[in-house]
Amino acid sequence: MKALNTLTVQDMMWVNMQICKGQQPWNFATLEEATFNQYSYGESKDLVGQAARFLTGFVKLKPFKTGNEATAFVGVIAFLSMNGKDLHLGDQGALAWVQSVWEDGTVDGAKAKLEVLIEEHDLHLHHGVPDVRGILGDVLARFPETVDALAKSAHTAALI
Repeated sequence: MKALNTLTVQDMMWVNMQICKGQQPWNFATLEEATFNQYSYGESKDLVGQAARFLTGFVKLKPFKTGNEATAFVGVIAFLSMNGKDLHLGDQGALAWVQSVWEDGTVDGAKAKLEVLIEEHDLHLHHGVPDVRGILGDVLARFPETVDALAKSAHTAALI
């Protein structure tokens, strides 16, 4: 397997700004750690495991004042898409699904719930790299009700 494509700290900041309709206060070190949940120790070759850690870890760390849940959801769908995978999941069932992942709270539980829904899709590259901003925009457009519900029910983080 070739190296995985990942989102950057700046990508996650952009996602949060789209969701919250403006810039939120954030803790840079925590945001960096939350975003780096996409990686694994050694070689990063376990896409689903890394996606599970990203989805659960980002929400636990709460790097932004608000919008962390919606940002994590959009981020993990984009992370999978950037690597040729998609979740067989529509906007109607996505909120209940992601809330069940967070209720479990474990990486193994999240991985199991991801594996059941994972499917291959064509990866369109431009000069060998995925169109990250386009993918993020597609995810936001595909899950408007889920993102809105997650943003409205977001927990406010105490930033340190």
